[in-house]
Amino acid sequence: MEPPSPWACCNCFCFFFFFFISLSISISTSTPTAPAFFIFGDSFFDPGNNNYINTTTLDQSNFPPYGQTYFHFPTGRFSDGRIIPDFILEYVKLPLIPPYMDQPASRTYYKIGANFASAGAGALVHTFQGSVISLQTQIRYHKRVENRLRKMYGNVEANNTLSKAVYLFSIGTNDYLSPYLITNSTRFNSSYSSSKLIEIVIGNLTIAIKELHKRGGRKFGFLNLGPLGCLPGIRIILNPPTDSGGCIEAASLLAKLHNKALTKSLKRLAEELHGFKYLLYDFNSNLKHRLKHPSKYGYKEGKTACCGTGRFRGTFSCGGKRPVTEYQVCCLTCQEHLNKHVALFIFGDSLFDPGNNNYINTSAEFQANFWPYGESYFDPPTGRFSDGRLIPDFIAEYAGLPLIPAYLDPRHHEFVYGANFASGGAGALVESHAGFVVDLKTQLEYFGDVEEDFRQNLGDAKAEQLLSDAVYLFSCGGNDYLSPVGNNESIVYPYTHEEYVKMVIGNLTDVIKGIHGKGGRKFGIVTVPPLGCWPSIRAGRADNSCSEEIEMIASLHNELVWKKFQELEKQLEGFMYSKYDLSTAISKRMKEPSRYGFKVGESACCGSGPFGGIYSCGGKRGAAEFDLCENASDYLFFDSNHPNEVASRQFAERWWKGDLKEASPYNLKHLFETRMA
Repeated sequence: MEPPSPWACCNCFCFFFFFFISLSISISTSTPTAPAFFIFGDSFFDPGNNNYINTTTLDQSNFPPYGQTYFHFPTGRFSDGRIIPDFILEYVKLPLIPPYMDQPASRTYYKIGANFASAGAGALVHTFQGSVISLQTQIRYHKRVENRLRKMYGNVEANNTLSKAVYLFSIGTNDYLSPYLITNSTRFNSSYSSSKLIEIVIGNLTIAIKELHKRGGRKFGFLNLGPLGCLPGIRIILNPPTDSGGCIEAASLLAKLHNKALTKSLKRLAEELHGFKYLLYDFNSNLKHRLKHPSKYGYKEGKTACCGTGRFRGTFSCGGKRPVTEYQVCCLTCQEHLNKHVALFIFGDSLFDPGNNNYINTSAEFQANFWPYGESYFDPPTGRFSDGRLIPDFIAEYAGLPLIPAYLDPRHHEFVYGANFASGGAGALVESHAGFVVDLKTQLEYFGDVEEDFRQNLGDAKAEQLLSDAVYLFSCGGNDYLSPVGNNESIVYPYTHEEYVKMVIGNLTDVIKGIHGKGGRKFGIVTVPPLGCWPSIRAGRADNSCSEEIEMIASLHNELVWKKFQELEKQLEGFMYSKYDLSTAISKRMKEPSRYGFKVGESACCGSGPFGGIYSCGGKRGAAEFDLCENASDYLFFDSNHPNEVASRQFAERWWKGDLKEASPYNLKHLFETRMA
């Protein structure tokens, strides 16, 4: 059995790292702007690289309760929240750098750095070989980044980035602890003597440093090794009859000797290498102080882990996905939080899609995972059809939830806080943009899969409570009325307006009833916007006027939806709902933009042609040329079909706490606060 670094077992010590953070920043104070950060090492620094390699759950943490304190979903970090590099980046005002192995995300960040760290990794290639990314391989990956920087920006700018960058290391722990963990022995068992092993570990690290220096690196930060024998995962190896709460001294001695050798090696490198600067943080002493006097530093417990089993909770079982499936967690646990939060499930179209269309076989017409989408908030673009966040993102914030993930994003497998199934271009009718989007019926099928997972993992009782307490949001119908226009067809042919609208609402009703049948009770829906005056519609008409037919059919839809929800309230047990009048809210802002903080109400920030109404934003949809305004917040519309982030926040706020004129018969705050019996 090859467990990853036991640093993961002591997540109650996470806040020690603030000392290291403040010191590390001093390395880069000579530059007026934040330098790039290149990060190497083990589970202390791994933001989730092991999610993307062929390994086992022993070397992964992409399951609850990891991530519960900050991200509210597991990212692959071996912590309840953020780790050292995350705080460093925050303090120098840089965004979180994604795992290097997440190539679609990490490539856009190379100018500000890359994180290569892998839980379980060591300076020795054979440390947990085959299960992790060794330091040698991490250095090879950095070479790829260097080559890409040179290709993208030229040698001069690449050299400038590399020389001003800070290179952070946390390495060595697994090289010394793997013999203890594999043999489960209190006796150090290695092919080398202690002194020889330390010589090889330091030698490999020195080779890595020299290689980075050769590529231009000048500023380095190092974390020395803590008292290894005192970690919960090592203490537990002691047999109960001999256990006095002490540590395995042989392991701690190895760390002490390593740290002494590291100090000497860094001093030599400072003398040998031109421009070499370093900072060595004494993690060892700081951790020992907190182990002995936890209350002095704000902790109640110093020896025992928050999550695990056995004495000191030192068995590496946190999350129940490893060989030992039973585990306990301390008071601030994911399971307790499950009893307090209300989940959020989201269905619909591009007004709500957080990026599901990134993961289906479609065209750029139905995607927004390219610049300038996301420019006001997300970097890189997430697939949201906006310059920033959407209505559901703000609703989640008001409800105390994390951003609800796209259901089709393969990085997410746990949906206890909810899931977003919405797909840009989707309609209630399967025929609306068929083959390019995830229609509403399919979204319901995906929700059924989530329900089954809840029942399997939580049990029927907890699953039913979660589903009945949850809130279900809908934005649907607009594409059912716009897609025929895009196909140059009569909008409702061969139906009357009322027949066509009733078909749309009938399909929507079937989905709502399907969710109700699975336990859903609380629903929120936005009315269809004033589509006839959308920039894209006006730009396509000879006189640039609004389409009266589309306005008429959208108005009829909103009228019949209101009646249908009133009927469902009487028909379905426990059915509650909140209808937000998005149509009126947008119409008011189009007519009087300045009243709501906008300068432009009828034209899009990003696009081309009249009103910015040609759907060319980003240059990926046939028309390569497009115009982009200087400040997206000045415009009600970001592109020719979608409002901007500021508008979405306004709509979400009114839906959350608005009165009966805006959100009726209840606002969303009321739905979230109502618990079902």
